[in-house]
Amino acid sequence: MIALPFFAVLLAALMTSLVFFAQQTLESVTARSGRLLLTGSDKAAVASKAAFKTRICNDLPSYLRCENLLLTAAKPDTFTAADFTQPTIRFDARGKPIDDLPFTIGEPGKITVLRVLYVWDLPTVSLGYDISNLPGGRRLLVGTAIARAELYK
Repeated sequence: MIALPFFAVLLAALMTSLVFFAQQTLESVTARSGRLLLTGSDKAAVASKAAFKTRICNDLPSYLRCENLLLTAAKPDTFTAADFTQPTIRFDARGKPIDDLPFTIGEPGKITVLRVLYVWDLPTVSLGYDISNLPGGRRLLVGTAIARAELYK
């Protein structure tokens, strides 16, 4: 009689811990990668969205797959004008996320908002606990870095 509620709570705690751990990992990757945009220290890595995504993918831990990674960047005029609404994620016929989000980085001295998004396929646990926020039992994890870029050359 006690076993089912016990395992349900145990699985819920485990799932919540995994999501928290993955979210914190993505935040760390975003912070490290955001420094490239803000300092101009690696011009080849920020030359295009594809090059920047490759750089971020090389920094991901093995439990996060590059194919589920999405990037978006914007250059608002002021910090208060930055848009942090959840972007609309589209999926292809196989269920993989399509990375068609805008990617416009700011110039030296300008504000840049970098958002690294990860579509995580959650393990299925059918005990009434659902932490997905996307269709198909997926969770969108978001790492954000916003700062005024240095006056690099």
